Amino acid sequence: MKIDEAVILLGGMGTRLLPLTKTVSKEMLPIYDVPNIFLLVKEAYLSGIKKIIFVVTEQNYQLIKNFFSQNKYLDNFLKDKPNKKKLLDDVNEIINNMQFEYVYQDLKGTYGALYSAKKHLDNDNFIVMYGDDLVDSDIPLTKQLIDNYHKTQKMQVAIYKTNDNELPETGIVKLDSNNNIIDLVKKEEKHSNCIVHGRMLLNKKIFTIKNHLSRHDNDEYYLPHALLNFKDEVFGYQYHGHYFNLGEKIGYIKASIHYAMKDDKVKKDLLIFLKNNI
Repeated sequence: MKIDEAVILLGGMGTRLLPLTKTVSKEMLPIYDVPNIFLLVKEAYLSGIKKIIFVVTEQNYQLIKNFFSQNKYLDNFLKDKPNKKKLLDDVNEIINNMQFEYVYQDLKGTYGALYSAKKHLDNDNFIVMYGDDLVDSDIPLTKQLIDNYHKTQKMQVAIYKTNDNELPETGIVKLDSNNNIIDLVKKEEKHSNCIVHGRMLLNKKIFTIKNHLSRHDNDEYYLPHALLNFKDEVFGYQYHGHYFNLGEKIGYIKASIHYAMKDDKVKKDLLIFLKNNI
């Protein structure tokens, strides 16, 4: 079964990253030398995704659309500068080989954001990506989920296991012996150390239970709560990779250093700088 569509949820104002995000949306902030949204789209592209549906706000729509569009003026300016033009090769390859669609969020919360993209999805199964969650792995996380779906024939949710003292306040799930997600638990209950990270492979049946969902804080619909309606059909996939929470400053800084260290041109100088300042 073909899985070549992804929905990227890009709501939120990035208030935890102020004043950085006062005029630039958090999705366009650089992780080393590219906007962080490009890293998510590249992960999807390398996993065989052909169409991206961005769920956007009025603040970030135009910036994201501009980045993932052809810039004839810039291309013409760089035509006699091959070394500079080469810097855009990865971006242009993706622009030329993917389809991008944009939709504004109608309902609050992660489920509300996803529901806004419903009419844009052609296939039964699709990927969901949270804009704040960046994962670097040898095999792209989206491809890991697709591969595991073909093994299990179940919806997939990326799971990360951590220590009790590193558990967040929300997003903690309980798994049964077959790795099916069966409940959401509170941090203080200490019933699980499994955290949901922002990659899922879902089926359109997720849209059928909207009228059965309860609204939570600030009148929001949450996607993890929706998944509990399909307890035997959602597999908690423990992925392999480095996770960064781009919605907070420390995660943003760690991600920037991590990706800079992958570039041999700056790695040596960066290591010297870090050692001299620790």
